[in-house]
Amino acid sequence: MHAHKALIIDDEVNNIALLKHFVTKYCLNVEVVGEAMTIAEAVSEINDKEPDILFLDIKLNEGNSFEILDQLENLKAQVIFVTSYDEYALKAFKYNAVDYILKPIVIEDIILAVNKAIKNIEQQDFFDFGKLTSFNNDSQSLSDSKEYIAIPSLDKVDMVKSNQITYIEADSKYTVFHTQEGKKYTSSKNLLSFEETIDKTRFFRIHHSFIVNIEHLVTIIKKDGSYCEISDGTLLPIARRKLEDFHRFLKIKN
Repeated sequence: MHAHKALIIDDEVNNIALLKHFVTKYCLNVEVVGEAMTIAEAVSEINDKEPDILFLDIKLNEGNSFEILDQLENLKAQVIFVTSYDEYALKAFKYNAVDYILKPIVIEDIILAVNKAIKNIEQQDFFDFGKLTSFNNDSQSLSDSKEYIAIPSLDKVDMVKSNQITYIEADSKYTVFHTQEGKKYTSSKNLLSFEETIDKTRFFRIHHSFIVNIEHLVTIIKKDGSYCEISDGTLLPIARRKLEDFHRFLKIKN
């Protein structure tokens, strides 16, 4: 059986050892391939090892683990938070966390979280290996032509015209497509999967949780932060680190 690679990030040696022991003993299809105690070490290890599952403590000596995730835009790992602090749970799930486990660690919680992570990985593999229906048009798939986006869910694939989509939103481990008619399409694939394949002349990722269709962009608001207003009146936040690239992108388009 294929072993899924896991990485543990915590600033306490004893916590790392305990979690590694639990994972090794009770999650037989998971191999702990590395560990890190600082933000810099974590970013380096993740980029080097490319883990399938990431165990994160919230508070580290020099900051917090959200700073790690902010530096890993193309992270594909399933994220499981293991922490003593319950007040960060909402923020954690905004980062698409699979689970949020409070210390002291209960073995059953680790097993359940790992099983959820593996289920997500296997589901993603199902789509990645092309087991979904292929749609052809003059020997070219509609999805490849960029005119349509294939939005897979568990039991079907919706083909939606790209120009009908106003913005795309990360919602936990799912992705929600919003259209100008007010319809929503929810996919079991994560936002990164779509970012890699959509029409990059039309769509831009403005935030960890949002990709906007610039054809539906009405204005950019600069007050108490930066926001996009789109054609249906929705305001979407623009991450500070994305703002310069977004301005450059719009200038190119103009």
